[in-house]
Order: sequence, then C-alpha cells, then structure tokens
Amino acid sequence: MKIFWENLFRKNPVFVLFLGFVPAVAVASSAEAGLALGLITGVILVLTTILNYFLSLLLPKNARTVGQLVVLIILTVSAHRILLTLNPQVVGTLNIFLPLLVANSLVIYSLQENDLPFGAVILDSIGKSLGFLLALVLIGIVREFFGYGTFFGTKLFTSDLPPLALASTVPGGMIIVGLLLALVNMVRGQGGELHD
Repeated sequence: MKIFWENLFRKNPVFVLFLGFVPAVAVASSAEAGLALGLITGVILVLTTILNYFLSLLLPKNARTVGQLVVLIILTVSAHRILLTLNPQVVGTLNIFLPLLVANSLVIYSLQENDLPFGAVILDSIGKSLGFLLALVLIGIVREFFGYGTFFGTKLFTSDLPPLALASTVPGGMIIVGLLLALVNMVRGQGGELHD
C-alpha cells in the first residue's frame, strides 16, 4: 500500500516528477477537461500495465519494449475510437493529446522494467494514475475558476468578465502550474535551495 500512497502524493507524476506536464498545461484549462484526460490516461495506464506484466512473461527480454508499445498503441487507438463514438465532445476537448497518450511521458515512464510482484505493479500504476488525475483536476479547477469564473461549468460570479482571463490560456496555465508547483514544494519543505 505504501507504493500506492507514494505515487499519489510524494512522487506525484505532475507536481514532483514533472511527467505529463505538457497535457497538464495545454489541456487542463477546466476541471472537466482535466478529469477526462486523467481518467482516460489512468485507464490506459492500468490496462497497459496489466497486459504488459503478462506479456513480459511470454516475450524475450529484447522484444519486450516493442511489445509494450504495441499494447499501448492498440489501447490508445481503441480508447480514441470508443470515445469518438460515445462522446465526440470529449475527443474535441482533448484534441491531439488523446492520440498522443502513446507518447505521454508518464505512460512511457511507467512501462519501465521493474521486478515487483503483480499486486505491487497494479498498485503502482493505480497510484500514478490517481496522482496524475488529482493533479490535472486541481490544475483544471484553479484555471477554470480564474479563467472563466466557473467550477465544473457552474458559473460562480454574476459578472461576465472572468477574474483572470489569462488563466484559461496556455501561458496562463504555465503560470498557474508554476504557482501550484511552488505551493507543493513549500508544503513538502523542498525547493528554493541554490546549488552550483
């Protein structure tokens, strides 16, 4: 269970390891978009981990990387097709970042070889998935609040002018994510040290 909690908070993919940073800035301009991308990435990551665990038992060591990428590509294309059928609006919101899950640094990082037992591998991928989801939703909530004055699409202010319209853009997303990273580092008691 330690590996689960560690990946959720202490080794959060976005705020600590900086994995999946580009979609966190580019896509998570609203809580709903962050939730959608986080859930889809999590499902693909967990399914890929399960399938690759058993695939690694069958394939020789020098062919495992190719096999893992093939599984990842098949699952990503399948998720894209299913979402396109069920909810095309989500595919439009996630734009190019849905097919780019194949090259997402979090997913690629998670495919690395490890000698953990099956249960630990599953907990590891679920922890990373939920950590990524938590980060994207938090970023989306902050950006949506400041950029649109809404919370999960519900208008919070009577004014039509958003509190900080820049927050809904990619440059504003970089600023928001940077401030959230500083907050996470402050809470963790890390960062701010100068090194030569």
